Amino acid sequence: MAKNEAANPAKELGNVLRDMMEELFGECIENDGVLRSRVDNLGVVGGQAIVEVILEGGLRKEAPYPVLHFHTTFADKVPEEALADLLISLNGLNHVISAGAFPGFGTFAYYDPLAQVYLSYRMPINMNDLDGHIDDIRYYLACLYEQMDIFMDFIMFALANPGGMNISDYMEYLDEVSDLSDLQERMSVFQEEFENIVKESGIDTENPEADS
Repeated sequence: MAKNEAANPAKELGNVLRDMMEELFGECIENDGVLRSRVDNLGVVGGQAIVEVILEGGLRKEAPYPVLHFHTTFADKVPEEALADLLISLNGLNHVISAGAFPGFGTFAYYDPLAQVYLSYRMPINMNDLDGHIDDIRYYLACLYEQMDIFMDFIMFALANPGGMNISDYMEYLDEVSDLSDLQERMSVFQEEFENIVKESGIDTENPEADS
């Protein structure tokens, strides 16, 4: 470890994070302390998400540790007519990852000012023991990639076809797919009209805008 990095754990952490994000997601850029990557070709629909990471102060002034905030934007410009069903869908999705059949990290939510669907997760970091967190961060980012790839389809379908599929239907679909990493298998099991509905909906899955 370089001497100046040892004296600046935030810089060291930023360098490690950038390397991890470039390895998993591709290009990673930094702007005002925020690391940002675009992740392409997610799910059957080939959607795109934006992953942003920033080191924030503790949850409270007296908190002993700062936190890494991972913010992932799945979609923006959500049509108003899809919003009511979308909120129900996101609630079901949160149940699935918090207490249901597909455990995961974070919380899915809707950000009204920018009409965005996002996933947020905060991880406390002991800056005096960064080496002890490196594997934890790498594990989370790998899990995040899986969550993006698996749930992008459900979110896009919820936006394109309000009321057309609930989380139980989607989990039944996932149960039928023996290899979730095999897109061809997922496409063969899922309805043929899935991609057509998304493409015809006008929802921009290629260029979601982040809110940070």
